Amino acid sequence: NYTSVAALKLPVLELLFQAFTSADHNARREAFDTFRREGGEALARHCLFFALREHFASQDPPRPDWHEWPEAFRTPTSDAAARFARERQGRVDFMAWLQWVADEQLGDAAAAADKGDMAVGLYRDLAVGADRSGAETWADAAAVVSSAQVGAPPDLHNPAGQDWGLPPFHPRALREEAYRSFIDVVRANMRHAGGLRIDHVMGLQRLYWVPRGGSPRDGAYVRYPIEDLVGILALESHRHRCLVVGEDLGTVPEGFRERMTKANILSYRVMSFEREEVPDGEASGFLPPEVYPTLAVAVAGSHDLPTMHGWWQGRDLVLKEKLGLFGQGDEAAKQRKMRTDDSALLLKALRGEGLLAGGGNGEGKAGYIDIPALNQAVHAFLARTPAVLAMVQIDDLTNEVDPVNIPATSDEHPNWRRKLSLTLEELAEAAESAPILREFQAVRQAAR
Repeated sequence: NYTSVAALKLPVLELLFQAFTSADHNARREAFDTFRREGGEALARHCLFFALREHFASQDPPRPDWHEWPEAFRTPTSDAAARFARERQGRVDFMAWLQWVADEQLGDAAAAADKGDMAVGLYRDLAVGADRSGAETWADAAAVVSSAQVGAPPDLHNPAGQDWGLPPFHPRALREEAYRSFIDVVRANMRHAGGLRIDHVMGLQRLYWVPRGGSPRDGAYVRYPIEDLVGILALESHRHRCLVVGEDLGTVPEGFRERMTKANILSYRVMSFEREEVPDGEASGFLPPEVYPTLAVAVAGSHDLPTMHGWWQGRDLVLKEKLGLFGQGDEAAKQRKMRTDDSALLLKALRGEGLLAGGGNGEGKAGYIDIPALNQAVHAFLARTPAVLAMVQIDDLTNEVDPVNIPATSDEHPNWRRKLSLTLEELAEAAESAPILREFQAVRQAAR
């Protein structure tokens, strides 16, 4: 409950800020001033935006979206915005202090990871875009296209298509500004990171634009200067000593994965999508571990996909049907039939590797399957792949049933609000998670 949590935290943070400004801590003050100076104009505009947003959101009626502010405040370089910054300097300073504290904490976490001999360290995520009403679009409105939203065309897993509600970068504007906006966001996300996952990495080559107010079926692909963007990623990756993972799921352009491999961008390989090529109409089995590419991250799922437990029970299909994401007709029934077939193929793959005992439940979901044993077998399967990275999702360690996020929903489903069923302290010794980690680590080490 983000709104209520923020209402609890902000008054305490304000007291801490007052203590900071009144205390005689020259070293801390110098560190804060250095952070602001290094953040430059981008940080200054970000902090001014949040002071303005707070001001207009508190009015009656509230106007948190900057597109609804008085016109004089819709541009960061306006006289009205500059006057507000002078008159509310204390509040702008507070917003900057919040950013500094957050950055310090992230830096401390990265240092702890390094001290603990974590090979990669913090693995961060770069979203496909920024909120239309947020700081990034206000600070540089010319860099994005406000009349369009990023999404995806209809496909097998999302027959209605997807509209993510995020305005895309303007490819021509990016080139004209020497890619400053893209460089800034990459640098900010690689800061304190040993690995950066780029959501929907196909956006380096093309993005599916959905007209604002239209449906995903009305969209079209728009090309981006891939060679320039990949070159920037390579340079910043080298500078920050930060590996790059490209989430290449969904509709992938021909030759795109080969270009990513050439650039040493790790492919994102989800087990349920790694299937054999078969004639149309035939069920495709799961690829064996040894054929996974080396330059890849092997995973059982992602934040956009069901947990292992939820996938096996078809919980995600129930939710999607309830939310109307299958559209009209018999698509829901097709999806359920497909999942039953996939479940049987998964058991066949795991048993073929000797990772799951056989029995009378060999015909898909007709019999009982022990979910923890299935979970353990799936991750042992992934651990056997030659992929340079293989990961266990925390949702599978805590044996969650419902997904944390359902793509193409916002108000329809409480995305990103589901809590984990175990605390971190409980997780380390949990009866279900500990065997998964032990098996995963043992198999991974043996494979190397």
